[in-house]
Amino acid sequence: MHREARIANYALAVLSVIALTMLSLPLSSPVQAFKACAAYVLNPAAYVGAKATERLANVPANIKDLIAANSENRLMRDKMKQVEWTETESQALRAENQRLRGALGLKGLPERSPVWARVIVREPEHWYRSVTVDAGGNQGLAVNSPVLGSQGGRLIVIGRVVSVRPDTSIVLLLTDEQSSVAAYATSPSTETVRSFDGLLQGQGGPRLRLDYLVPDATVEKGDLVYTSPTSATFPPDVLIGTVVQIFPPNQELEWRSMAVEPAVDASRLTEVLILKTQSAAAEAPKLSSADANDTSADTTQETSE
Repeated sequence: MHREARIANYALAVLSVIALTMLSLPLSSPVQAFKACAAYVLNPAAYVGAKATERLANVPANIKDLIAANSENRLMRDKMKQVEWTETESQALRAENQRLRGALGLKGLPERSPVWARVIVREPEHWYRSVTVDAGGNQGLAVNSPVLGSQGGRLIVIGRVVSVRPDTSIVLLLTDEQSSVAAYATSPSTETVRSFDGLLQGQGGPRLRLDYLVPDATVEKGDLVYTSPTSATFPPDVLIGTVVQIFPPNQELEWRSMAVEPAVDASRLTEVLILKTQSAAAEAPKLSSADANDTSADTTQETSE
């Protein structure tokens, strides 16, 4: 009994000396680390309890995040169902369109698949002429493939492919003087289609010019210009730009003209969407660096649509 009492007194004295020594030491990093280790060895319950309290304090926030994630998951599931329904409806409309085209004897539109590409080269001396993108023949691209951009969630006409290499292509911008596309205008407020088509041509600068409009064409500043269904290269009803100036009628000419501001500035292009036809992608062979020069011959001569 006396022996156990002496051991307890000795332990109390040692712990007192250690506690006084730790209290007298400066609060440096090594001392704080030593104090933490000693506190954990001598009294681990307090250390474990503090950690448990810290974890329990984050439980409400974790539960809130879990509930938010569950809500987002349900919302995404609903959107996925809507996308599936939209895709089913689109396939039905596509099949019906093909049946009607077959009944009327019309040529079907080629099936196209998108290829995203980044702009890697610009011509400083010809800023509004062409750009080079990092997709080419190995990705199934071919000459005259239409090139689109994106602005505010809408597709915008950019130009077309005029030269194809194994992994790069040259895109002739719509603002180039050799570019042209059949187009029409609509009212931005009522989306009423104007009852005429014209030829939109590049001017080598930031603006386009819409020519060959009938003299009595009712066009206003602010009208939106889209690709015409008669276009041989671009898909129909794709936004091009906005009418910003209407030129006075010329008595010597039998048509009217106007200036069009492109919806996307060529200087802001960083990524483009190139449409390739399924048949061209299946028939086009893989290009090698050996025949790149033959494929990338100068094909920049534009044909008016």
